[in-house]
Amino acid sequence: MWSVSSILTGLLSFMVSSSQLTMDNSPTTGSVTTTVDEKQRLAKSSLAFNCKNATFRKMFPEYVEKYEQQQLAENPVPEQVSLVPRQKEKSRPLLEKDGIEGLNKVEAPRDIKHHRRQSFPTWMVVLLVSVFGIVMALPLLQL
Repeated sequence: MWSVSSILTGLLSFMVSSSQLTMDNSPTTGSVTTTVDEKQRLAKSSLAFNCKNATFRKMFPEYVEKYEQQQLAENPVPEQVSLVPRQKEKSRPLLEKDGIEGLNKVEAPRDIKHHRRQSFPTWMVVLLVSVFGIVMALPLLQL
């Protein structure tokens, strides 16, 4: 179970480097001793992983922008190439098929149509509520 002390200990192990500890140089409970380079590498990989998540992209656009700037600084790519993936992300995926006449036809994926949520049958709900009511009433019937 999490307690205030264990949360603070965990935060302390992330925030304080061993040179900043004034009381002692021993690591905190459950912490791992790593170099500054290793911490930076792990932070970059964590940001890269989080930027792939749609919810993270929605909640923290400033970090996504920072990550994209880091990527451009590390891998200079022509601007035309970098715009194409963004347009593909926003557009709906389409499939190309060859027709009988040899023309290319574009169709939307069919699995989207079958992704509807099926409703629970009403008679099943009534049956479950009735059985639950009877089971709950059994102790009262024995009085």
